[in-house]
Formats: sequence, structure tokens, C-alpha cells
Amino acid sequence: MRGIGYFLGATLGAALLFFIISYIFFKPRKVNSNEINKFIDDSKKILINNPIPFWSEYKGDDKRLGGSSLNKMTYFSNRNMSYVRGVTYTYFSKEMNKYVKTYTISEGGGFNSVLLEFGDENKDKTQWPDMYFYYNKTQNADLTYGTIDKPLPILHFRSADPALRSMRQNNKDSDPAYLKENYTENVKLYLEYFIEKEDFKKLFPD
Repeated sequence: MRGIGYFLGATLGAALLFFIISYIFFKPRKVNSNEINKFIDDSKKILINNPIPFWSEYKGDDKRLGGSSLNKMTYFSNRNMSYVRGVTYTYFSKEMNKYVKTYTISEGGGFNSVLLEFGDENKDKTQWPDMYFYYNKTQNADLTYGTIDKPLPILHFRSADPALRSMRQNNKDSDPAYLKENYTENVKLYLEYFIEKEDFKKLFPD
């Protein structure tokens, strides 16, 4: 019985310690709806019609370019999972004249290949029209953004013609309400987990 007691005590103690450590170090930043709406309201869209370079074209150039994934630990969070995953793609945008990094957080993986289909210079525009990037104007005006080390975040991209948007089949991708919901969730998770502390303070000094 004593051995069972030691085992249960050690197990419960370890779980409690793990919970405390997770709560202190891995809990998301508190973000309210006003901050999310402010970020979105301060956003602007730009038409992207230059081909987006394929990841293979970057081989040997710089490992910071191309596709990647970012995992943020979030044990015991309200997402009921151990991490939040962001799929990213970094390249130099001719329209923005700076390095940008697209984020797909709320939708999970699989969007990088779709992003490149939109950027293919030989694409069928009836299937893959040009796209819009949505960027935050305050971040864009911040001269610390736009370098290869700190690309400008792009949290939402969509077809220039919603009726032709073909990222996935048989869903609501041309529905403005769905697109706004997806954008809002991406912004929320970005502000909670991915933006650096000092950059968050720049956006929301109060």
C-alpha cells in the first residue's frame, strides 16, 4: 500500500508541477476583441499579381526563405492541444518591396502549395486568379519589418475574385462571412502566440 501511495503521490505531484510550469510559461497572451478588431481595422489589402517563387527556387539562397512551420507550446490551453501550429511562407514581394511572411494558423497545414498555385506565372487564371494580401498598416510603416530576418506578417490572403477562389473544393471560400471569420481567428492566434512582446506593445501601447 505504501508503494501505491508513493506512486500516486509522485504521479499527481508531477502532473501538478507540469500544470504550474505550463500555466506560467506556455499560457497564451491575453488578447481582447477590441485589440483583434483594431488590428483588422488597421489592415489594408494589396493586389499580388507577380509570381510567388517556388520553394525549390530558393535552394542554396537562404534557409530563412520558403516554407516553414512554427509550433507554439500551449499545454492546458482552451484549444485543448499541446501546441498551436503556424504554416508560413517567406519571400520577397515585389508589390510590397519587402520581405513578407504569410501565416496560416487557424486552418493548419496544406496552404503553402495552394499559395504557390496562385503565384504560378503559367497558371490558368480561371482556376487560380490573382490574389490579395491583407497587411497591417502600422506594422508596414514600422521600419523594423520587411527584412529577411523580420518579414512583414501576412495573416490573410484570398483570391482577387472570390467567385473563382479555388484553394479548396466544396466549401465556403467565396463566402465573405467565412473569410472574415477565418481572418479574425488567424489574427487572434497570431496576437496570442506568435507576435513578439515588444511588437505587441507597439501595436497596443495602452
